Amino acid sequence: MAVIRTVELDIVQPAAGTLAATYGHGTRAHGTLRRRAHNPEATDTIRYSDVGYVDESGTPYPPYVTDAFALDRGLTLTADAMGGALSAGSITLANPDGVLDSLLTTRVNDHLPVRIHTGSKIWDGVRRVWKDPASTSLRPVFAGLGRSWRPDRTSVAIDLLDATYWLEGSMPVSVYGGAGKLDGDSNVAGKGMPRIRGSVCNITPVLIDSVNYVYQISDGPASVTALYEGGYPGGIASAGTVADIYAASPSPGTYTVQTGSAGTWLRLGTKPVYGITVDAVGKFRSGAAPANVLDILRQMLLEDLVMPAAYLDAAWPATSSIAPWPGGWYWDGSETITGKQAVSTLLSGLCITLVPTRTGTLLPILLTAPDPAETPAAELNADVITEIAAATLDSSLDPPTWRWRIGWQHNFTVQTTGSNLHPQAPAARQAIIAVADRAAIWWSPDIKSRWRVPNDPALVTTALARQTDATTIAKLHGALWGTQRRLWAVTIPQDLAWGIDLGDVIGISAPAPGLEDRQLARVVSEHMQATDQTVTFQILV
Repeated sequence: MAVIRTVELDIVQPAAGTLAATYGHGTRAHGTLRRRAHNPEATDTIRYSDVGYVDESGTPYPPYVTDAFALDRGLTLTADAMGGALSAGSITLANPDGVLDSLLTTRVNDHLPVRIHTGSKIWDGVRRVWKDPASTSLRPVFAGLGRSWRPDRTSVAIDLLDATYWLEGSMPVSVYGGAGKLDGDSNVAGKGMPRIRGSVCNITPVLIDSVNYVYQISDGPASVTALYEGGYPGGIASAGTVADIYAASPSPGTYTVQTGSAGTWLRLGTKPVYGITVDAVGKFRSGAAPANVLDILRQMLLEDLVMPAAYLDAAWPATSSIAPWPGGWYWDGSETITGKQAVSTLLSGLCITLVPTRTGTLLPILLTAPDPAETPAAELNADVITEIAAATLDSSLDPPTWRWRIGWQHNFTVQTTGSNLHPQAPAARQAIIAVADRAAIWWSPDIKSRWRVPNDPALVTTALARQTDATTIAKLHGALWGTQRRLWAVTIPQDLAWGIDLGDVIGISAPAPGLEDRQLARVVSEHMQATDQTVTFQILV
């Protein structure tokens, strides 16, 4: 069987000269602009392969792909349970006798699409030759973007970027100009506006007008569910929502709210004595209001990070069933937030990793202990395993963990007993705002007693709003990591590997400790070397 790999790269020929509109002369009335629009640049696709290929339409893929490229994907396997994964690689093209020199000097490929496929040539027993397969039968290996050319004397390398590249950019944010009113005073000039997505607890709104006691809580629509002065909820009453918060001052002891797609502000009728905090629920500027944490992340990628919808996998719907857990987060605008930071913040502790797929999209995958009732995606045994070796688990997970503490309803403004608390603040409220996170706990006295030094991860801060959901997730962590787990690197033929993906449950039996009898395992990472006929998976048993 002859395996082939094809590489398609989109490239751009930049526009030459200066773009200008010219008048028609002699063909149309004087002053009429040209009907044919100028094309500032030309886009094309170049195609190569490793052993030579011609598709069914006669399009050639010259055999210029030389050095092996390596691609890696994986789920998060650390006790901090932060979400996010990266894959990387590169490809090298031969440049015999400088055939690519003109291309390298006149075309731009930086951050343009790259697609890699694989397939097998078909043996024609009558003519005794290998035939090229149809392009529709080729399987996707990688889809993403390529960096700029890195030419050498006889070759050129192209680094690859997967869909997680979009997470490296900063989320656009509006900035206060300091011109007064809703543009903020000089104290906040140059600072980013705050942002609420979902439900949040005890945030400190940004004081943008210290003379009129105007605060901003979000850059989009939001509703204030409770306002506190020094932890006391009964001192300042709501006077409703207004169209213009500057039209009239609220009555003493009250506050008004202005909300819309441009942001949400509140104005006090009296100068506060203690710090002002609020509980609130924030929407997106478009009005979208997903409640669950994973759905909030999806909308943030689309709307706040301006990621093209095509980069979100079709298996990730607007309302996801794998994480039906409400929550939210608050960013006060004091720091620049990247997409990767937002992903880590919202997925922290949820057993979910945002993974680039082979087709170039992003897909959240839930990592849990294998369910005995689940149908395995594949059965691996000594007949198909070409190599198996032990891999090392993160030290925070091996030995097993005897306790998991999952935070919920994160308190964004910690307030302890002292001058910053109102003397009438209820004891129940004081207990809530005195700590950053309350915890739902799973623990195992059996693990605690059997292991001399079992792992005990620190409390994991999450974006969850409810204790019941935090308890559910603590149990998921306990079921997964509250027992001895082993990580194995299993190498199998590529043809079999394409039917297995990250997060899949497989059945495995092998001549290795603990694997003599069939076990269910979870696929947690994938490594592929282009010149090999195999793929190496890491499986968690």
